[in-house]
Amino acid sequence: MRAKLAYFLGGIMPWLMLAGVAVFPASAAEPLLSPQHPVVLTVTGEIHRTNSDEKALFDLSMLDKLPQQSFSTDTPWTERKHLFSGVLLSELLKYVGAEGKTVRVVALNDYHVDIDIEVASQHPLLLATRMDGETMKIRDKGPIWLMLPLSDNKSYDTKRYHELLAWQLKTLDIR
Repeated sequence: MRAKLAYFLGGIMPWLMLAGVAVFPASAAEPLLSPQHPVVLTVTGEIHRTNSDEKALFDLSMLDKLPQQSFSTDTPWTERKHLFSGVLLSELLKYVGAEGKTVRVVALNDYHVDIDIEVASQHPLLLATRMDGETMKIRDKGPIWLMLPLSDNKSYDTKRYHELLAWQLKTLDIR
């Protein structure tokens, strides 16, 4: 039975894709749960998974359920090395079924920067929700700070990459 199903899917999938039918894993097609706590991140634009008026709203616990990464790094904005943890931007983009070419990262003060989705998939851009194991308050550049391992890769410790590292992040708009 499995062999027949695999043969059928192997034969029909390319035709579905050519016909413009989107084919996503079940998890990417399922709707997102609604946040149960204050929303810390809104994802808008060209996404396939939503939970509110064509948007994906996330509270901290929803972000915590996604695969987590961490690294220690110095930054130009802190006095010492800190351990940052959260979900990779590329992982979140996959989770919501992002289809655009760029992601506009918007902070609480409306600072924004556009990042090519290809760049996001090639670099460990972390949506850091914790610094040294603690959630970050707004006054501490939280609740989300986009971060790179600046100490591990000196090519990241440049103005070009520093401009990507928005703090007090509130929205990702996929274009």
